[in-house]
Amino acid sequence: MRSSTKSPEYNEASGHKNLSVKCFFCKSKNFSKWGTRKTQNRGTIQTYICKDCGKRFTNDEGFYRMRNNEKIITRSIDAYFSNLSSRKMRDHLARHDETKISHVSVLDWCRKYVLKVQKYVNQLQPTLSGQYYADETEINRRKNKDIFWCSENFA
Repeated sequence: MRSSTKSPEYNEASGHKNLSVKCFFCKSKNFSKWGTRKTQNRGTIQTYICKDCGKRFTNDEGFYRMRNNEKIITRSIDAYFSNLSSRKMRDHLARHDETKISHVSVLDWCRKYVLKVQKYVNQLQPTLSGQYYADETEINRRKNKDIFWCSENFA
């Protein structure tokens, strides 16, 4: 199934508005929709063909080449940073979503997406009231002891 489309303001496949699609290979915005591809866990994904280089590609929406559903990945990361261990998150996903995901996958997702979000977070300039709450947690990791700091601003 082939239909000619310029860069859309609304992508029906993902439901995101103002999503800019460009060729993964040559960065051109001259493309056509070129059917869909079906994945086991993520459903159908819109594919495109570049009119300049002739290569077929999918749009990178932040979860490019990830095997699992975006909702499962984001929920796992959120639970991990809310003090739920990666093994407990694995068990939770196995019970409630009937998915087999390794606890190492949860840790890999956290490492990958923390690096992506870090650039954005470093640019934030918070306005603070001057009152803080700080907490320190010591994590025993084999022979090393890591210290995790958490601080909160009270207005």
